[in-house]
Amino acid sequence: MLRGVNKKIIEINNVEGGYFERVLFFVSEDKKAEPDSVLSRQAEKYVSDSCALKYKRSFWGGETAKILLKMAISAGAGFAVGILLL
Repeated sequence: MLRGVNKKIIEINNVEGGYFERVLFFVSEDKKAEPDSVLSRQAEKYVSDSCALKYKRSFWGGETAKILLKMAISAGAGFAVGILLL
């Protein structure tokens, strides 16, 4: 519940990642005097840095790299066993 009429709120609607519709920022008392463009830019930067990037995964990071490495080692071991049996 929001009380008082002196609160300054920034609303971001275009949130990436697909999990959230919008983000609300309540501006600190000491930053209320900042221009709206500065506050909006900081809010956009915060959303893009903290929220959206966590949902983007690189192909080579995490489990994918481990699985590919295990497959390569298994293929190499199978090839070596095949050569030794000839």
